[in-house]
Amino acid sequence: MRVLVAGGGAIGGITATRIDADVVVLDANEAHVAALNDPGLVINDDPPIPLRAVSAIEDLEGEFDFALIGVKAPLHGVAIPPLVQRGGIGAFVTLGNGLIQDRIEAMVGRGNLLACLVEWGGTNAGPGHLIRDSEGSYVLGELDRPASNQARALASALNARVTDNVRGMIWTKLLVNSTFTGLSAISGLRYGPASEYRPAVFALWNEGLALADAQHLTLDTIHDLDPRAFDEAALVHYMEHSANVKPSMLQDLEAGRPTEVDVVNGGVAGKGDELGIDTPANDKVVELVHAIERGELAPGPGNLRSVTRR
Repeated sequence: MRVLVAGGGAIGGITATRIDADVVVLDANEAHVAALNDPGLVINDDPPIPLRAVSAIEDLEGEFDFALIGVKAPLHGVAIPPLVQRGGIGAFVTLGNGLIQDRIEAMVGRGNLLACLVEWGGTNAGPGHLIRDSEGSYVLGELDRPASNQARALASALNARVTDNVRGMIWTKLLVNSTFTGLSAISGLRYGPASEYRPAVFALWNEGLALADAQHLTLDTIHDLDPRAFDEAALVHYMEHSANVKPSMLQDLEAGRPTEVDVVNGGVAGKGDELGIDTPANDKVVELVHAIERGELAPGPGNLRSVTRR
């Protein structure tokens, strides 16, 4: 099996080291690519793991069974079409957060997409150095159909769980991201401290849950969380292993990069608009994140109360 990982950041880079296959990483950051090749990728403080990496699509050779998309949503329109045009890829696989799957399937062709949900978080610490902030695995499936042998082959190479309910898993993961990533981004805090303002936590979670019910989705457990039994005790238990997560949305704000808020909290809000269900808490997170992106506001704990202020 040959696997291309497009985007060698925290999620893509760490994932590249975990696939039992012939792996090539494609990343536009030349310093990062050089470090991945020699001495290798450092995860936390572990010894370097050498990877084969290139910085230009023209440097890719041969065909790939899978291309894992590790670039963030604002770059999908730039990164994916050249890979489709190049050809030689058996199937594309999403690794990112938010409601991105249908848009990417429209780019790569119906039936050519697998959805992979990542149950852990990571941080970029510099060229060739990534931090894994929490533990977890992967869930893999296909949109609107049972998992194929192709999906099962990749799941075996990645040691991932297979699901025939990937839509439900996407929405379950979206509950986690829209709640904790959104609050972390606007507050400038990691998951644990950002979740201390409980009214915002439960307002965001319950908005997403209402939309799941309106879509008649079956929600599965993720991070030991039952989405329909999410209470104070469940939150405390989740933070026992996720309090240190620093999500990519906060990392992007700190670096002055565009965020994925429009497919995370904006994904929830957009589905609410479509179904005629109000999502004021998610609307407010989108508004605050865009204000921070424009330089009109700074991340800070004081922003948390704005989420539930009417």
